Amino acid sequence: MRIKVMLYVNEERKGPEQMLRIIANALQMGYENYTIKCRKREVVELRFLSALLLRKFYPRLTLKQIASLYGGQDHSSIINGVERATDLLETNDRHFTEKYNTALNTVTQWLKD
Repeated sequence: MRIKVMLYVNEERKGPEQMLRIIANALQMGYENYTIKCRKREVVELRFLSALLLRKFYPRLTLKQIASLYGGQDHSSIINGVERATDLLETNDRHFTEKYNTALNTVTQWLKD
């Protein structure tokens, strides 16, 4: 499924797929981590924080569209990921918060460029 939602910043198209690549690079991880079947904490946290950022910066994306970016996961997996990311931030999980802030700052800078 191809997603057609785009942000237009400085006359450029910036899509959700590009944002996922930016986040993975910022955290020194590969883009393939979004679609592999793996429960390693670092991979799961990448998906959690990416889902949260996609919901923040692309509010028109449906849960199903976000799930398709992650290799066809179910929409309920995205709901769980966003909730888990929010919980980790609210409980001040230092490790996750550092990753989130790195990703957020990188995405914010990318959108400005």
